[in-house]
Amino acid sequence: MTKIYLIFLICAVIVGTFFYGKNIGSSECRIQNLQNQIDTDEQQQTKQRIINDTVYKTGVGDIRRILRDKYTIAE
Repeated sequence: MTKIYLIFLICAVIVGTFFYGKNIGSSECRIQNLQNQIDTDEQQQTKQRIINDTVYKTGVGDIRRILRDKYTIAE
């Protein structure tokens, strides 16, 4: 009878270890995916800041000069 309990205990430990490892692997995968998403979001924010800096630093006089050079009627 004790051999049956011992075999049952060993099987329970093996099954428990399997599910524990599966849970750890799933957690690591989620962490990696979240880190990739955070990196992507930071890159997009950096690109948006560069665009905004370019737009805000362009003055009205500069815009007028660009439009005048580009769209005036040549003689």
